[in-house]
Order: sequence, then C-alpha cells, then structure tokens
Amino acid sequence: MISKPAAIRGAILLLLVAIPLAYLATMARTVVFGDPTEYTFVANILGIAHPPGYAFYTLLGKLFQSIVPVGEIPWRMHLLAATTATAAALFVFGTVRDSARLLFAARSPEDAAARRFDWGVVAGVFAALTVALGADFWQHAIHANPHIITAAFLSANLFFLTRWAASGADRSRWLYAFALTAGLGITHHPLTVMSFPAYAVFILVVRPGIWREWRTLLGMVAFALLGLSVWLYFPIRSPMAPAFGPSTMNTLNGFLDHVLARGLSESLPYVAAADIPGRAVVFWSILRLQYSLPVIFLAVLGLLWPALERRFDPTARNGRVPAWKPVLLYALAFLCNYAFVMSLRAQDVMAYILGPLLIVGLLAGIGMYGLLVQMDLRLRLPVAASALLTVGLFLLGPGLQLARNAPRVSLSAYTEAADYVNAVFERFENTGEGATLLNDWEHITPLWYARYVEHRWPAESDVRPVLVSTAQPWLESVFSTLPGGPVYLSNYRREIVDAGFRLRPDGVFYQVVEPGDESVPPELTSLSGGDDREVELLAYDMPAVADAGDFVPLVLAMRAPAGTADFYVPVVRVGDITFPFTTDSHLTTPQWLPGEVIVERFDFSLPHDLPGGVYPVEVGLKNLSADTDPAEWLSLGELTVNGQGNPPSFGNLLANF
Repeated sequence: MISKPAAIRGAILLLLVAIPLAYLATMARTVVFGDPTEYTFVANILGIAHPPGYAFYTLLGKLFQSIVPVGEIPWRMHLLAATTATAAALFVFGTVRDSARLLFAARSPEDAAARRFDWGVVAGVFAALTVALGADFWQHAIHANPHIITAAFLSANLFFLTRWAASGADRSRWLYAFALTAGLGITHHPLTVMSFPAYAVFILVVRPGIWREWRTLLGMVAFALLGLSVWLYFPIRSPMAPAFGPSTMNTLNGFLDHVLARGLSESLPYVAAADIPGRAVVFWSILRLQYSLPVIFLAVLGLLWPALERRFDPTARNGRVPAWKPVLLYALAFLCNYAFVMSLRAQDVMAYILGPLLIVGLLAGIGMYGLLVQMDLRLRLPVAASALLTVGLFLLGPGLQLARNAPRVSLSAYTEAADYVNAVFERFENTGEGATLLNDWEHITPLWYARYVEHRWPAESDVRPVLVSTAQPWLESVFSTLPGGPVYLSNYRREIVDAGFRLRPDGVFYQVVEPGDESVPPELTSLSGGDDREVELLAYDMPAVADAGDFVPLVLAMRAPAGTADFYVPVVRVGDITFPFTTDSHLTTPQWLPGEVIVERFDFSLPHDLPGGVYPVEVGLKNLSADTDPAEWLSLGELTVNGQGNPPSFGNLLANF
C-alpha cells in the first residue's frame, strides 16, 4: 500500500502539472473582444469595471500584472484565469479527499484494516481532472474573466466547510477561512451569495449549538468583514476620478447602484414558471456537452452514496460528522445555484453555470470513491482488476474530455481583437478624414486597451472611435455624427440599412453612405463580362489564400441599370463546390435605385475537410423570382486553400436549439 503522504504529494503534483499545462497550451495570448479586455485595462489603470465593479478581481488582476515578470499584460491576465482555475481544481481534489474521510469514518475497524489503498486520493484526482477538463470550465480558464474566479470561490468555500467538518476537535480555523473567502467572494461578485443558504444549513446541521458560541461567531464576523473590506476600494478610488469608471461611489446610492447592478436588472429577467421543465432539458444538454454518461452516473451515485451504504452509521462516531452531511452541503449548493442560473434568460448562462457543473464533477469523484471502496472491500478484487477499473473510469471521464476538447478549446491562435485595433490604425492613420467609427462594446474594448495601457489613440482629425450604447443606439448615433464627416461601423447593422442608408464594406468596417452612389470603390478588382443584363456584376475583392474551414469574405459591387423587381442573389463556385447566398442581411435588388452601385459582402465557409490545393472561383447571379440559375459565370481568379491535417469530426455534436 502506498503511503498516504506520498500518494497525496503525487496527486497534487499531477494536478499542478497536467491541468495548467492544458491551460497554458490553449490560453489566449492577446486581447479578447469585450469584457475580458475591459477587465484587463481596468485592472491595469486601477479603474472601476462595469457593474458590479469586481473590486476583488480588479485588485487581484493589478497584483498579477505587477508580479508576473514575463508576457504582455493581456497574457498575464489570461494567466490569472488559468491559475485560478487550477486552484479551483485543487480545492475540488481536497474536498473529495476530505469527504472520503467522512464517508469511511462510520465503517468498522475490520473494514479500515482491510482497505488496501487510499481511494480518496484517487477519487480526488479524478474529480479535479473531470472539472478542470470540462469544456465550459476549460474555455473560461484560458481567457480573462471573473466567472472562473466565482467558481473558484465556490470550490474554496466547499473545501473549507468540508475540512471544518472532517478536522475533528479544533475546527474554528477552517470556519474562519470560510468566512474570509465568503466575504472576499461578495466583493468579487454578489452572485456568490447564491450558495449562502446551503452554507448556513450545513453549519447548523454539523454544529447545531454554534449560535451560542459567541467567540466563534465573532471570529467569523471579523474574518468576513476583513474580506468585505476590499469593497473600500470603491469609495476610496471613485472620487479620485479614475480614468475609467463612475466617480460617485463615495455615496451610498452610487455605491449600491453599482455593486448591485441596479441598472442591469432588466438584462437578467426570469423565465416563466411554466418554462422551468424546458430549462431542465437545456441543462441536461449542457451537462452532456461537459461530461460523459459514466461521469454523470458517478455523480448520481455520489449524491446517493450515503443512503446506499449498508453499514452507514447515522450518528457521529468519535466526534466525527455523519457522512451524509457533506453530501447535503453539495446538493443544496447545487440547487441554490441551479435555481438562479436556469431561471435566467441572460446570455451569460454558460458563465453562471460553472458552479453547478463544478459540483457535478465533485459529486462524480465521491461516487467513484464509493464504487472503488465497494470493489475493494466487498468483492476483494485483485489489485490488477482494481487498477483496470480505475484506469477505465479515468479514460471514460477526464481522458475522454481531454480527447474531445483539446483540439477545439483553444484561444492560442486568437488575434481578432488585436487585428481590429491594428486595422483601425492602418485604415485611418494620417488620412485626415475626420471620420467617426461607431463601435459596439465588443469592438471598443480593445481600442480602449490601446488607449489606456499602450497609450495609443487615433488622432481626432483621422477618426474618432465612439461607443454605441443603449443610451444612444446605432441609428441615433449615425444621425448625430453623419453631418460631421464620414461614418463607419465596426460591424454590419441591419437597422441602418432599414432606415434607408447603404453600408459599404471597407476592410473590416462598413461605411454608411447615402443611397444613389454610383461610384465603384477603387480598391475593388473590375470584372469583365456580365454587362447589359438586368443586374450586373462590376467588381470584386477576395483573399487569395484561405484555410479549410475558414469563412472567406467576398465583396461584390453590383448594379441594376434600370432597376428590377426581381430578386437576384450571387452564387459562388469554388472548384466543384457551389455556395448559394440568400437575401438575409443584404439589401434586396428591388430596393436598389436605377444605376446605383451596391457594394455588399458575402461570406462563404469552406468545408473543414476540403483538401489543400488551388481552386478556380467563379460567380454568377441567380434569379430567385424566376427560379433560374446563373446565365453566365464570371471568373474571380484562383483561391489557394490550406488543408487541415486533422479536420474535426462532428459525430458527437449535441445541441438544443
């Protein structure tokens, strides 16, 4: 039998190496569109992020950016997510191991003597790897975000409470550690309080008379207040007029408005009670995307294990806690988080659901422990058979997750946000256009990173980047800025077209133009042929090289000399593959003015398994009204395709639409 200290050290070493290596290999390297970049530059300049402010995350991010001696600032912030996710997995390991101690505590001395291995360590490693390599957990571990830290707080709280229950006589220090992390968690995100009812019930169940232990309670309050003291950052920093954030958080209303996200309450509406069963189906779909059926079975077994244990002693022995009480903690924590998350219609459900998914993985570890102990003590399997069963469970659990997710869950080659910033400077620098670039939240954040951290910002004589918000939507922003010079958009907005404007692709941007423009953008390549028809193809732009699986952007300049009542759409042929387009997100031909040049962008997706090579590309126009195929095909030259060495398979795709 391997000694317990050696087994524990080996298990922790495995976790410390395997999990962060997986994260480091797939971690983002540069800025990421949207919130991740906001958290990065807000921490860098010690500003205040959008509600609820993320005080703990901001200060921790600043510390991490300051003490990590290598890598760019965004990389360091992504590394913080990977480090936090690894810590959460370690807490899962410790929680399962301590739960195993409680589960075994009620057994007879004969059973304890007969046990050949510390299965709690094995089950802890299994649970930690299962949680860490789940698709949702993994993808949140490789880019800057607060949600992985919220999950880590949940994992830490469960660990400290379980350790408190399993530690015997002198247990107050673990309660104090729990109180500290509970307070810190609130300053990070108020949603950490969702598990508080479960924590309170567990504490009272384990020690019913704790409400009379005033010294312990005062100690818990003191440590909780120590954690909550991080909130002092807001009233101290806010009136100092930070470069980013509100300046009114030194008032009670200003503080509460921000930390309670009062202005965002409408973005988190609850679904109707009648929809709850349907949401359970959604959760099952999400769960199946994270874990295999054997893992889910083990989680159910872990939930039921104390009740299934024949020799379970419902009373504490030698001061120990009955084995069902920790499982009650995990079940209640799951229900508290599930009740909140699955009743939301918010787009961040996949982020909020990290907590319930973590608990499922934790319960799977407990279920594995119970199964292995039964095999060891009841069936007395040979060591080789027990080892084979253990390896099989690892392969069907975290091993299968690693094989499925490693080729797909990666941001290591992600550069889109940095490319957008570079495109802004390359397109507008020294042009003197005096243009306005309207951006959604996703696109403005990397520009703000360039401004606040890199101290790069376009000259206003060239272009003025502006955030479009609910206070002034896209159409209002266009009307308010168009008289002052050219207006560009960060992405296609249908409401602008519906208002009568035209959107012309200009690199990654769209320029807002008045209807009736008859000019052909000079950067497009002219097309020969296709004239003297009801709808004409005039010019195009298309990259010469693409990878299999990529979206290939095709810009076409078209014209209806006399106007048309028929609906025409382009059709593209790449070798033997035909890509028909629809009228969706495009100005339909009956809306074109006679002689007006319409410039539209059409993206077509190359198959992932398309062999590498050089393919001829042709374009034609299909008349949807008459249902006639293109009468003429015009050559767009050749497209060089780089094939994928190992294209992904979608045989295990699971979705719920």
